[in-house]
Amino acid sequence: MSGRCFRRADLLLTVPVMLGAAAFLSFLSSAAPAATPDPLNPVFKTVKGPFRPQLPDRDQSRDPSPAYTEAERRQLVEQGKELFFSRTAWGQQPSQGPLVSGQVISCATCHDPALGFSDGLTHLVSPVREREVARRQTPTLLGVAHTAPYGWDGRNPTLQAQARGAIVSPLEMHASREPTKRELDALAEFQGTLTVPPAVPGKEYDPARAARGEALFRTPRPVTDPTGEFPAGAMVACATCHAGPFFTDGKAHRGVVVSGDPAFDPGEVGPDGTIAGFHTPSLLGLRLTAPYFHDGSGGDPTAPSNFFSGGLGRHSLDRDIGGHGSAVARRALLDDVLPFYNTVRFNFRFSDEELADLAEYLLSL
Repeated sequence: MSGRCFRRADLLLTVPVMLGAAAFLSFLSSAAPAATPDPLNPVFKTVKGPFRPQLPDRDQSRDPSPAYTEAERRQLVEQGKELFFSRTAWGQQPSQGPLVSGQVISCATCHDPALGFSDGLTHLVSPVREREVARRQTPTLLGVAHTAPYGWDGRNPTLQAQARGAIVSPLEMHASREPTKRELDALAEFQGTLTVPPAVPGKEYDPARAARGEALFRTPRPVTDPTGEFPAGAMVACATCHAGPFFTDGKAHRGVVVSGDPAFDPGEVGPDGTIAGFHTPSLLGLRLTAPYFHDGSGGDPTAPSNFFSGGLGRHSLDRDIGGHGSAVARRALLDDVLPFYNTVRFNFRFSDEELADLAEYLLSL
């Protein structure tokens, strides 16, 4: 799922009312050819910004790992857990990230176990694949071992590379030394133990609705895709991209008109300079990890980094604004995420009842 930094779902959902759905989709199709170039590629390829780590040690994240025994891997899990919560392991300095400015942080600061190993915030991070800085939503680590590549732009092939980037970035953990290969392997082993707790039927989701929602989720429907990624009349289901047991195809997909913010954060950009977009996130544990999209623009209006995002839909005055869990997730899904995909992105034409069923299925994962 990709999104915009200022409620793209609400903004674009008002335009079809004025233009008519057919005219609006025609406009989008003409405005968004299948190959949209990144306007600043390759300009930023040669730019080195102020937030790159300046460490004397060597990056070991892509070195091959030893053939650990099972006993050694168990030891690595314990070591990785200790490292995950440590604010001193790499000589962390005060972070320069706006939301954690001046804090000495650990992995767990942003990947909070109490919040689904996320924090519900959109941080300024650096460097990313195509830009020196970008605003990126903290992804959950639940089931993360099965969802490579990593990063919203898929820039890191392994958990070791992903962890190393967060450790050394001045905008994140701001380490004073490079992590060792064993430390990175230990973090990866620990993250491999993080699994999604089962959703509680009748409390976190409605089982009857979820059963109907799963059928809708997996059944292809003819769609209109203004990005040109899928041809007119293509049969597409939610499960087309959110595929397999971990609900991701591991690929980048475009948004509407362009993916992301072309001047600031286009996501992944191909070798020819064409915007590929943002990688499909897993849906596992989704009930614990609102808000949604790469920039956190689908969800709770009180999230400190979300600016105008979330909370302007029909459920915006419900209780638990600023809360956590399935009630907040349900509101985000029904007000932001599902309406966006149902109209602007794919024009699935689900009814309100079907959208409610889909939401309950997603909450059950």
